Amino acid sequence: MREQTRSYTTAQPRLTLAHLKAIRQRFSKGAKALQLATRAGEMRFHLGGSSYTATIGGRVLPLRTTSTRAGYGVRHWYLCPHCHNRAAVLFIGKRDLACRKCWGLHYASQSEDRLARMRRSLFKQRAAIWGDYAPAYSLFNDCALFPKPAGMRWETFSRKVLHLQRSEQAYYRAFSPVVDKIMGAVERRTGAAGAG
Repeated sequence: MREQTRSYTTAQPRLTLAHLKAIRQRFSKGAKALQLATRAGEMRFHLGGSSYTATIGGRVLPLRTTSTRAGYGVRHWYLCPHCHNRAAVLFIGKRDLACRKCWGLHYASQSEDRLARMRRSLFKQRAAIWGDYAPAYSLFNDCALFPKPAGMRWETFSRKVLHLQRSEQAYYRAFSPVVDKIMGAVERRTGAAGAG
């Protein structure tokens, strides 16, 4: 197996919009400073006037935010301290804070092969139809046997299941050579063991 050359978002601690919401709420209730323990170290947040600062590894960084109008009201964003672009997530280093692009991080899905992407798509489609229905989490279970979710129109359900079935057929066709290769190796081993 070759050496991993990419850094992934899953490996870095992060500051999400849920953190921003909690920071805003606590400062609005009169907190003077906040502290967050992460794998990269401890962060401290301070409110100076109307702006936030984040201290990590002894380095003080401005924690700027912005907002955009959304159909349901307002959406808040971080502004990356390096590129000043909007970001829903900032990743935390030992002494720095930056967006995914500034850190040069990749999503794990960017390194997946074709079969892994197809498999992820199947699970995503199943979750969109059946949600937390446990049997839908196994590709060994035939989706044609699953019940229609309450509240979903039959036309929508039929269309989604048909699309899922076609996607599953394409996946099984693509996966078939892998199974054949595994079965050939098993047959060679058992044949060699039986002959000896």
